Amino acid sequence: MRSHCWYFSILLIMTTTTILCDLDGTLVDSRRDIAVAFQHAWRTVVGGIPPSAAAIAQHIGKPLAEMVSELGGMLSSSLVSNFLTAYRHMYSRQDARLTQPYPGVILTLQALSTFTLGVVTTKEPGQAEIVLRRLALIPFFQHVQGGSPDLRLKPAPDTILAALAALHCAPPHALMVGDTPADVLAGKAAGIETCAVTYGFGTREALLQCAPDHVIDRFGELVDLVRESRG
Repeated sequence: MRSHCWYFSILLIMTTTTILCDLDGTLVDSRRDIAVAFQHAWRTVVGGIPPSAAAIAQHIGKPLAEMVSELGGMLSSSLVSNFLTAYRHMYSRQDARLTQPYPGVILTLQALSTFTLGVVTTKEPGQAEIVLRRLALIPFFQHVQGGSPDLRLKPAPDTILAALAALHCAPPHALMVGDTPADVLAGKAAGIETCAVTYGFGTREALLQCAPDHVIDRFGELVDLVRESRG
């Protein structure tokens, strides 16, 4: 019976056809560009001395309004809109010039070319594509799913389910790779396998508390994970 269960588990993983990746903190180290844009918006809208780049990095991956609140800023609904506008303007001006792929990302994406690959991020689609095009990563992905007003952001499953629908993939055949608890929880809520990466913006302790199906310390380990799962 035990060997049968082992075989059944491997069989489930073997059916994976689609890999969804978070962007910031998983594929790219974007903390410096995000910090520049966030600090500019803070000075413009909130006023006073903005949070440090290190403090901002701890909240990357959350909606901007939530980041402001958790970093001690108080914004009315109208000011939230102003903050978002100021942030997006400066982020676009930055043109991802301080952002770089994490080590091994390009080689790993090349090695995973037999899979359907997608990006699921809290960024607006246009912002995400700025980063992916600037770093020559866009050709690897069949779909880029960003945030939109009609979709709840991670840890809700909405953006993952939207990406799966666009890629014509059922949840049992997908894997979500991300660096924050929100990525893991969104994957679980969507009914797909999850893989946490420990080199990004989330802490190992917080990630492990979410009980991801897999944990890797380098993006390149994703290739070995897939190969091992296929026996």
